[in-house]
Amino acid sequence: MATTDGQGRRRGTVRPELEELLAPLGVVPARAGDADARAVLERDGAVVLADRGDDPEVLVTAAAQLLGGRLRELFGIRAQHGVDAPVLPLHSDGATVTVDVHGRAVRLRDPDEDYLLMLCTRPAPRGGDSVLVDGHALVAALREARPELHAFLTTCDVDFFGGWTGRPHSVPLTPLVRGLVEHTRRGRCAVGASDYALPVPREPRWDAHLAHLEEYADVLATAQECAARFRLEAGEVLVLDNYRFLHGRDAFAGERRMHVMTVRTTDAF
Repeated sequence: MATTDGQGRRRGTVRPELEELLAPLGVVPARAGDADARAVLERDGAVVLADRGDDPEVLVTAAAQLLGGRLRELFGIRAQHGVDAPVLPLHSDGATVTVDVHGRAVRLRDPDEDYLLMLCTRPAPRGGDSVLVDGHALVAALREARPELHAFLTTCDVDFFGGWTGRPHSVPLTPLVRGLVEHTRRGRCAVGASDYALPVPREPRWDAHLAHLEEYADVLATAQECAARFRLEAGEVLVLDNYRFLHGRDAFAGERRMHVMTVRTTDAF
């Protein structure tokens, strides 16, 4: 059963009885050259670009190369540097970050970022392998195996950051209410995950919804545990459909440096 820490973060428990169902959902993205990368991304939803160097601005050129005229917004490149870090659970990127610049609201992040680009500038000497789980395949698998959980994920809203007790700047004071599985106007499916999700305020089925959130956390923990791993080397860029894939990584020892950029396209919400 999932547990919740003092900051409101929920951690799932690996469920051995779910491993056979969830193990096939892990994805190792193909590596492709410039000529094929866009086609691979459109086909698979994820691709790895090699030999891109260590300048984080290659993320901007990669986004333009692969997404072209579909680009709507690019959000700032974020350095991710860590030493001796624990496991990063499966999650979907996206955050509500709006600042006031001379009386004008400027959005630095968006909860509906639909593509993620990640440059590895220094892989960890030990550990730190990446994990991708196909969220679309996950939802399809749950339809038969866990129909009540599937119905909750596809028909019920949650307070996406409701459990966060610290309330950093990236968490809105107004509840962000949405489904964990939603569709855009044009039918694109977005599968989300939040360690801090709670039932929406005044939800009459609060206990049942909380139980489903805890079960979903166990599903994600199990999917991560049994998924195939892959390693990003220095100079490689991972590009993925953030609506389709949930991603995480193993614990690592030593120093690891990454740079991440998210974007919104014309196909986003």
